[in-house]
Amino acid sequence: MLLLMESIKPLLGIAAVCLGLLAYIIYIASTLKNKIKPHAFSWLLWTLTTAIVFTAQMAKGAGAGSWSTGFTCVVCLAIGIISLFKYDKAYALSDILFIGIALLALLPWFLTKNPTVSVVLIASIDVLGYGPTLRKSYYFPHEEKAISFGLNSAKHLLSMLALQNFELATWIYPASQIFMNGLVLVLVLVRKKQLAAEKSKSEPN
Repeated sequence: MLLLMESIKPLLGIAAVCLGLLAYIIYIASTLKNKIKPHAFSWLLWTLTTAIVFTAQMAKGAGAGSWSTGFTCVVCLAIGIISLFKYDKAYALSDILFIGIALLALLPWFLTKNPTVSVVLIASIDVLGYGPTLRKSYYFPHEEKAISFGLNSAKHLLSMLALQNFELATWIYPASQIFMNGLVLVLVLVRKKQLAAEKSKSEPN
């Protein structure tokens, strides 16, 4: 049974990358068509954090479970650059504070160089990176693509199942991403429903 599980982990790793590819194709296409407006701060921070996590996962023998992390790093950079040059450069003070705190939290990683400590810190920083996106999703839910976040949550679940060395340094990041992507998904759907209801009430009969 264990041998069978090990043999399918590369397939799960490939499936996670494919699911991520689908999620990001939808997301980038919607961005280029101006249907949604990703927050550049969040995506550029995620580029840095996923790069560090990917390195740590590889060092800890995560194997196929790390493939989607490496792929995600590349796509986050692409989305971050597109968002930075495509949309308004005026950001809320809260966005700047979230990113500032997250960047300061990188200092312990540079000092420790311990893969396990690093990934726990980075996972926490990455969660902070969701701050600007969560704020924007609350006020402007139509500027985010709920399905992409749902697919990414599923992607990270597959990547956890694909891990070839299951320890804190390898699973804490995908676990946090399952939760945070799911949170954005729920927030966007709930807020869209609330705003639709408010609009319906305000319209004359």
